[in-house]
Order: sequence, then structure tokens, then C-alpha cells
Amino acid sequence: MGYRDAVRRASSLALTLAASALLLASPSCQRQRDEKPRSQQASPSVREEVAAGTEADIAPVEAAGYARTLVEQLDLVGADADGYLVIRDLRPLIAQARRVEQVMAGPLARAIPALAQLGGGTGQARLEQLERARELLALVLAGLEGSGVALDQGLVVSIGRDQPVVAFAAADLDRLAALASLADPSFDFARSCATVSERPGWVACSLGGPEPLGRYVPAKQGQALADRLGDRMGAATLESVNVALSLVSGQSPIDATLRTDPGLWELTVPLPDSGGGGGQAGDGTQAQLLHTGPAPALRALVPGTSFMWARVDPAVLAEDGGPLGPVGPDLLTGDLTGELWLGAVDDPNGMVAQAGIRSASAATTGVSALAQMLPTTALELDELPGLRLELDRASIDLDGERVPSIGVNVSGDPAQAWAQTLGVDPRARVWAHGDHLSVAVGEVQAIPAALARLDGTGPSAAALAGLPPTLAHALLAGEAALVMHVVLDHWQAPPSQAELQALLAGLPDASRPSSAAITALFQALAPWSTVDLWISRGPATGQRSSWLAHLSVVPFAAAGAGVDPAEVAAASEVLEQVLAGSDAEAGYRSLLSRFVGSPRASSYRARVGDAPGHHAAIGMVELGVVAAVAIPAMSAYLSRANDTEGGSE
Repeated sequence: MGYRDAVRRASSLALTLAASALLLASPSCQRQRDEKPRSQQASPSVREEVAAGTEADIAPVEAAGYARTLVEQLDLVGADADGYLVIRDLRPLIAQARRVEQVMAGPLARAIPALAQLGGGTGQARLEQLERARELLALVLAGLEGSGVALDQGLVVSIGRDQPVVAFAAADLDRLAALASLADPSFDFARSCATVSERPGWVACSLGGPEPLGRYVPAKQGQALADRLGDRMGAATLESVNVALSLVSGQSPIDATLRTDPGLWELTVPLPDSGGGGGQAGDGTQAQLLHTGPAPALRALVPGTSFMWARVDPAVLAEDGGPLGPVGPDLLTGDLTGELWLGAVDDPNGMVAQAGIRSASAATTGVSALAQMLPTTALELDELPGLRLELDRASIDLDGERVPSIGVNVSGDPAQAWAQTLGVDPRARVWAHGDHLSVAVGEVQAIPAALARLDGTGPSAAALAGLPPTLAHALLAGEAALVMHVVLDHWQAPPSQAELQALLAGLPDASRPSSAAITALFQALAPWSTVDLWISRGPATGQRSSWLAHLSVVPFAAAGAGVDPAEVAAASEVLEQVLAGSDAEAGYRSLLSRFVGSPRASSYRARVGDAPGHHAAIGMVELGVVAAVAIPAMSAYLSRANDTEGGSE
């Protein structure tokens, strides 16, 4: 199944609610309420305007400084190189590797025995393997730091038909030669390394011996290489990157950049063209599923929470006769705007999935048609033992009009266990109103009216502040097409007994890991606060516009706007103590009490468990969607793109 087919199937199921099993199976909350057959909610009398954030609300990234420009570094790529790896400063990479070493020695080492216990083992072999990997990493890092290599000058790897040639700055060649002989007694430093005459203080080495080294001559084509990279990645962002990679695999070019600023790490990779073009409708290229555009649904985005957002072409979803079946293809081709989002809402609490619509009339007809297809009696499914699903077709009162809806109430012991874990009521409702077709789980007596009150064109200033600045700029500019934002801070709060029981339901007592072991597993992610996977429109190339995939990571102990150095130092100290096994909650609570007015306060609050439980659950749902749909779809997409590019040569 190809990329479009996979995403089309997933989108169709979601939009017709045949795939609402995910939402119906993620019911939850500690409190139940009786819902009358027809909603008694009052019509919203006052609209709530959500002031959309602007560019002025986005804090600038604290950019790292480098010894030389990217062009100057690219000048050292060899004249006969087919590809290159350029690093401008090794120190940030080493610092992150040290964090990974701490994670391996701490949380992972504490969690592995518990994970092995689930399979009936002790995990001793895995622990030994982990320790060997950690020791090797520590040895490599120590060697780099003690080698005399000027780490702040970075390095340049020229990749050709022979062994790669590595160029770097070194202040002490004798020490470097001695370390090389210790690492590999057969390595002839004098024959395999030589000074770079074009760059005083720099040395070039080749594991292939003197022949590849003899052919190495800096091409001094840095500007041309930077221009080529800018054509694919966007020239405006190049000077902010620390690492640049360019090579050829088979017939396909591979490019990537990595920025390593103190408060933001971001990997950017151009997605290969799958043969359908990358343009919008009307630019002469074949339509693509993903589209860029505004994000009005994100007016409901709760600051500091995980969410998924996308904009797609409804016409592509409606190919091959229309996948909506009984609801009819006209809903896709004529009524959907293509905007989709999944996120948390607060006060009333719940999870909401929405699809943008141009007019509620067609969508309302679809909801009514689906309601007529549903059974009138409660459901007890063999696939979900112990659960009882009661359906209703109650109309709800929104803006003074009766709106058809479908309600689901889930009862039974498993439902209550899931409620404790996910933090929202075991109820769901489907309706169409205003500019969205909506599915809500949680306090569905109040959620429809609360959403109906909202007016706005995009995420608020507070919501933007919780996103990586690069992503926030892309959303405001209408350049993003797909966003998955996961807040990792919520996962650092220790699980409650009820949550543990729900997570481990069905496991015999003898095989159940302790809460400390499960906490340790999540603490492996403690060095980082948020992670984003997002796709944006790339620079136009000829008749096509490329797509760029970004992986953005915000470190936990990081500088930023309004965060002073004392707070960064304190957060770093707490993080090191947590990774070593100290009381995490006490450490994070101390940060919250000391820096209550900090922009990072929401991160500390989430880590002590003071944030609503359904905030963390949204991140779990996102990972489930990625595992079930996005990863297979992306794999098929890349495979198809590679075949297309290879066949076109």
C-alpha cells in the first residue's frame, strides 16, 4: 500500500468515524455524570475572541556563535569529493553525547531489568551490552576532549570513492599522534596525516593511507556548495546550522542540516519527490495530499499541551469514487477545508479531534445519516470484554439551533481504569457546527458549547510561546502542512497506583515491574522537554516546491527568553541528580518554587504532576497514531520516492 493509500484510508476512517474506536477506546476521567437524552446546555450568548499570536510574540532563538562561517567551512571540502559532512563546532555534540551517557548509566540501566521481567528474563545480557556501549561512548568522548583537536573549530569530512578524508584543527600534533598510536598501533600517523597548507593549523587524515590523502585538495567552492544546499533547504536558515551533510545514495541525493542552539536542536531533511509534484493546485503540477495554509483550529490549542495538526487536499482523499461510503464523496470534495487537528481542551476537560468544514449543512447531514445506521441497543463487543457502549442520537443546542449529534457512553471496569489513566470522562460525542466537524471525548455535556464560543484565526500568543520558534513562524506564515507536537515534561510525573494498574492490567503479579522501574523508563527522556515532527513547504525549484521534514527538540535545562543563567544552572543540576536516581519530584518542585514566574514554570509544574492528566494522554495517543499510521505511510512514501527518482535517471 502506497503513501497516499495509507493516509487516505486513515483519514477516511477518521472522518466517517468508523475509526472512532481510538477515541471511544480512550475514554476516561475520575467522575461520571448523568447526561439527559437531549442536551440542556444553554446557547452561548457571548463569543470569546482568541487573539491570535503574531511574530512579535515569538521569542527569538538564542543562536550559537561559530568560529567561521558555513561557507568558510565548506571551502575545505575536497575537490574530488562526492559528498561531505561539515561540523562547525564539536562541543554541543559532545555535550549532548554526555547527556546520553548519563541516560544510559542511569534511567536505562534502572529500567532494563523491569522490562526484561515482562518477558520472563533478568535483562543481565542487555545490561552488559548497554554498559559496553556506554564505556565505548565515554572512551570516544574522552579521546576527543584530550586529543588536542580544537573542538570549537569543528571538522570537515570529504567523502569520495576511497576512504574519507577528515580535516580538523589541532594545536598539538605530537599528542594527537601519540593518542592515535594508542588507539591503533598499526596507524601510521606520519603517512596518513598531513597539514593543510591552505588553512594554517589544520590537519587532514585518511584511514586509507597516503593515497587518498595525497589526492585531497580543498576545492574552495564553499559558496557554490552553500548555494546548492540553500536551493534545497532554504538559504535564509543556513548560517544558523552547525552540521551539514550531503551525499548520494544510489541515484538519490541526501541532504540534512542540524542546528544545535542552546535552546533548540533541529534536524531538517528534504523529503524526496514521490513523482506527484510538490505544488499547490493550479501551479501545473499533480496534486499532493499535504497542503499548506492557515491553522484556525489551533485557536482552541491549550498552551503547553501536545497536539497534532495537518492540512490536506480533500480532493486527493476523494479519489477513486470517494472513500466516505454512505456519507457521500461530496462531503470531501465540497465541504471539507482539509484542516485536521487533535488536541486537549480544558475547563471543560477533554480531547477533541476536528476537521475543518466550509458549511455545517453537509457535515450535519452526514452525522444524521451515520446516526441512522447505528444500533438502538447497547453494544458489548467481544473484542472489548467488560465494556458496554450505550449510544444516543441527542441533539445539542448551539447558538440557538438544534444540532444533530451522536453520543457514546462507555461503562464497565476497564473503562474506569482507562479513565484513571487518561484523565477524561468515558463519554464521546460527534457533531458538526460552525467551521468544524468534531469528535470529543470527556466532558461532552459542555465541550461543544465551549468550542462554539471560540472565534479566532490561529493559536494564541501563549500557545505559540510553547512551540519551537521555527515551528511557530511556519504556522503563522502558513508554511506548515503537518505538525506533531509532543510535550515530554508530562511523562516525568510519577504514575499513580491507578495508572499503574491500568497500564499493567492482565499481567500476573509476579511479572509486574515496580513503579520505580516504569518511572525510570520515562526518565530516559528527562533531558528534553518537547519534541516536534513537522513538515513545511521548502524553497521552490523550477516547476516544483519541495517539502522539508523537521525534527525539533527543546532541551529541559536550556537558556531562552526570560530564563536567566541562574535558572539554567539550577535546572541542569536538578536534571543531573534525577538521572543519577535522586527524588525527581522534590527536585522539580524546588525549581517551581524558586522560579514560579519563569517561562519554564509550566515545564516544572508538569514534571511534578500538577498538570491535568489528559495533557499527558494526548501525547500517548499521538504516539499510537504514529505507530499505526504515520511510520508505515512514511516508509511506503520514501520507498516509492526512491523508486521514482532511481527510474528517472
